[in-house]
Amino acid sequence: MPEHDNAPDLDDIFTAYTSGGPLAVPSGAAAAQHVARRRRTTRLVAAGVLAVAVLAAAPALASTWTDQDPPIPPAETPTPIPSTLSATPTATPSTGVPTPSASAPPEGRISKEQLGGATIDLPEWPAGQLACPSGRVRFSEGVAVHPADRDITIEVRQVAHSDLDRDGAQETAALLLCNGREWSKARVLAFDRTATGDIETMGLVVEQTDQAWPTSNSIAGIRSIRPAATAVEVEVADFGNNGVPLSLAQHQWRAYSWSGKGFVQSGGPTTFPPNPRITDLSISGDDVRLSPVGSNRAKGVIKLEVANLGPGQAPEPQVQVYLPRGTTAASLPKECTASDSGTEVTCQLAALTAKGSTTLEVPVSAQPSGLAPGSTIGEYAARVRSVETAGGGWFPTVGSDDDNVTTGDLIMLE
Repeated sequence: MPEHDNAPDLDDIFTAYTSGGPLAVPSGAAAAQHVARRRRTTRLVAAGVLAVAVLAAAPALASTWTDQDPPIPPAETPTPIPSTLSATPTATPSTGVPTPSASAPPEGRISKEQLGGATIDLPEWPAGQLACPSGRVRFSEGVAVHPADRDITIEVRQVAHSDLDRDGAQETAALLLCNGREWSKARVLAFDRTATGDIETMGLVVEQTDQAWPTSNSIAGIRSIRPAATAVEVEVADFGNNGVPLSLAQHQWRAYSWSGKGFVQSGGPTTFPPNPRITDLSISGDDVRLSPVGSNRAKGVIKLEVANLGPGQAPEPQVQVYLPRGTTAASLPKECTASDSGTEVTCQLAALTAKGSTTLEVPVSAQPSGLAPGSTIGEYAARVRSVETAGGGWFPTVGSDDDNVTTGDLIMLE
């Protein structure tokens, strides 16, 4: 055994000094254990120092490799970071190009004042109402005036806002009314804005129909609109306001939604039931033969049959008789009155139940002025209609006007 084997190891002493341990070395078994522990500690410390040295040198080495012969990365692709440099995930560096994001839909909420001061596209109106302007129409203060006829106007009556196309932004529904000479037409249109803020027409929601008298499928009036979640609700009526009392109409709220191509009804009733305040009156009469009375007078009686074909009661049927020139009413029944000239007679009859009928007799007198027997003095006409009991307005009758009016000749007897 070498003579210095029992001498203290300088490495051990140095390690003990740097680690703050005792410089004196114990003897015996305890000394051996102490030395073993110290040497094990020395090896661990040395390994840790070596690892720190490697980590500190790694960036420099990586930089040296890159500077010598750097590989060309793909376009706009970040250079990957070696996993040996860090165990923590590293965020991909920005390439300077902003990440594209979905643009917000344009806000189509348009006020009544904004719409009433814009130039907007209007689709063609129904046949028979071609006088209403269409195409690019300029509005001012809520009204557009026909360029060739100032009596025809279009008015923005009301607007409502809903997310009609389900894009997260609201669109605008508008009730428009075209007014002419003693007539009007209503329709509802939907509008949106383009990305540049211009008003564009989405489409026609619903419009008034052209039936003269109500049917189950007719929409003779549009009264109002209101918003729904993704729809617009429209108050429709089986009667408009063209000379018909508004109280006679039946009203319904119907919802309309955007299908992607156009508007379809999505809620509410689809038809009207029979209107209980409407009935079908008819009148009929024949030619009247006048008998001479004295030297220059002839008399006769116009007999008229008035019937209520239903389906409802006619509260106050009214008959009007128009006499030809030279003929006047004479000795009228109590329910009838004559004009000052005596050529117009109005008779207010009692209520007629459905399927009921009554006969009205109107005496007339004429001056034949030397007409030969068998000659026609002239033609009379009689019309029946009913009036609304509460409001005094005309009570409409369904069906053709042909059975509401009758005519006949006044003929001199031979």
